[in-house]
Amino acid sequence: MASDDRVPFEEAISEKRLLKNRFDQLSFPQQVALKMMYGVPLSRHRVSEETGFSEEDYWAIFHGFVELDELGFPVKVLEGAPPYAPLEYREAWMIFGRRTGKTDRFAATIVAYEATLGGHERFLQPRQQGICFQIAQDLRMARNSLHFVRAVLETSPMLEQEIVQITADRIDLKNRFTIACVPATLKSVRGFASPMGVLDEVGVWYQEAESANPDYEIYSALSPGQMQFPDRKIVGISSPWNKAGLLYQYYEAGTGGHKHIAPAMANRYRDVMVISGPTAVMANPLVTREYLQRERDRDSRAFEREVLAQFQDSISGFLPTGLVEMAVDRGVFERPPQPARWNYQAAIDPAFRRDAFGFTIVHKEDGKIVQDVVRRWVAPAGHTLTPDVVLATLIPLLKNYGLTMVYSDQYHLESLGQLLRDRAQIEIIGITFTAKSKAQMYGNLQQLFMQQKIRLLDDYETGRELKSLERTISPGGSVQIGAPPGLHDDLATVVCLAAAQSMWDHERQQGEDPTKEPSVHERCQEQVRKRWVTQETSEWD
Repeated sequence: MASDDRVPFEEAISEKRLLKNRFDQLSFPQQVALKMMYGVPLSRHRVSEETGFSEEDYWAIFHGFVELDELGFPVKVLEGAPPYAPLEYREAWMIFGRRTGKTDRFAATIVAYEATLGGHERFLQPRQQGICFQIAQDLRMARNSLHFVRAVLETSPMLEQEIVQITADRIDLKNRFTIACVPATLKSVRGFASPMGVLDEVGVWYQEAESANPDYEIYSALSPGQMQFPDRKIVGISSPWNKAGLLYQYYEAGTGGHKHIAPAMANRYRDVMVISGPTAVMANPLVTREYLQRERDRDSRAFEREVLAQFQDSISGFLPTGLVEMAVDRGVFERPPQPARWNYQAAIDPAFRRDAFGFTIVHKEDGKIVQDVVRRWVAPAGHTLTPDVVLATLIPLLKNYGLTMVYSDQYHLESLGQLLRDRAQIEIIGITFTAKSKAQMYGNLQQLFMQQKIRLLDDYETGRELKSLERTISPGGSVQIGAPPGLHDDLATVVCLAAAQSMWDHERQQGEDPTKEPSVHERCQEQVRKRWVTQETSEWD
């Protein structure tokens, strides 16, 4: 049974002292989407001045019953949409293109309303603190999102007075609730009494079971904390990514499960609303036809996903061209060594016959993986690459950056490893690349690009290889990531491997427990360090 203290959404958006000022700032389609979620009746006669479509028309448009032009602007509403019946949904999944107000308009308004006017405080236990979550893809975005929620509260004279305290990551309210904007991790949401959670940009969260915080695990961790609240809500809002994960699962089901033929499956989604639409549908006045046309001409595949809000196949195009280009620091071809400041990691992909030999050095800075050095050696036609040629360049670079070990994905490195030990007292650490571990490391690399947490040198071959990576499904069902037939991926491999080791090393240092038994890998690293410290070598002196 719903709480009597809950202010109906329709009343909240009509009262000037509550959320009317905020609601009036939204575009016509944004207003309709929120009305649909909260079961507010829609009008056939209230028509948008910008688009000419009514509120009921947008119910059909958001469910795909619309004819769009090449840029995503709605042209005509089609027949066949399920009739609109006012119903407040327990879950809502909104899949829209970029620049449609997903975080600052939708998510912020929903969180502010539920935390202050949702009536959830009645169901708190004595001295229990409730939390309304807005969960973002990382901590930086989470803290940025809190400003939008605060802006919503400050549009209302009454709601602004409910604020007790504001910090970098939360807003405390008088009703024993806290609005918390947190990163997408299990630890952030598990164990709290939470009547609602917004899963912001959930389409780019981790999806694979091997990842540390996959989307479905965070969803599962959030749900138990909602059981005591009858008006609980989960809202997933994002641009689409690939045809996998929670967002795509709900997209495939549709509102009320209407896309499922089997009644048992449809019943599972009876309290769920799923709507979607391109960027142009939301009538953002800042998004012009000229802008959309330029985006379409620049990268048609990215335009389909980012603007038209179409899910992409996972089989190819592992890293979008646009994301790789954004990660490149133009005009920066190598970064000078600063071993006293940064903890560097190096990786190689050895080859001496037909393939190329790849090498890179990276470090972690301000939460981002930064590439410092990249090298690639290729044997001349009809010849093989000799170790002397490679080591003559490799060893000075490793020494300049204070490195005593280098990672590799190869299994049999006895000969090359012996040469490095004899000439420079440098160890090669072999990292086993199984189909599972490789998919996990490349999945983490993909997240770095999607979250813009990687900076690359201005190297043509590195960019070309990263852009050409493909993700395919083998006949046995395993995921394989690599270059298309006839192309190289040695530089992409070393970037992936070095980035993974840099992330792992940084996390180990940040969360190091002196009482914890070191792992086999940690003991190996410590032995390598001790070996070269205890040996007296004039070359190092």
